[in-house]
Amino acid sequence: MTQDEHRFQNGDQVRVRIACPGGNPRTPDYLRGKSGLITALRGVIDNPRDHRDAYPFMYTVEFGVAELFGGSSTDKVFAEIHEEWLEPFGD
Repeated sequence: MTQDEHRFQNGDQVRVRIACPGGNPRTPDYLRGKSGLITALRGVIDNPRDHRDAYPFMYTVEFGVAELFGGSSTDKVFAEIHEEWLEPFGD
């Protein structure tokens, strides 16, 4: 994939991987294994001070608070997550 290519589109249902060997450790534990909805495409981020290559494509993913923590809340949590941590919902 080139820097402009990405796997998901706005509106896609995704699940956050539980583990991503060699992946970006910044994905919060409370999101791992949870499903959400792609709401924005953020692109590729270059960070030459901390990372020798460009990071994988990044998305904003919307999660329901009830999905994350239980209960009946209709509030939402938004997180920016790299593509390597996401898989299509249902896979």
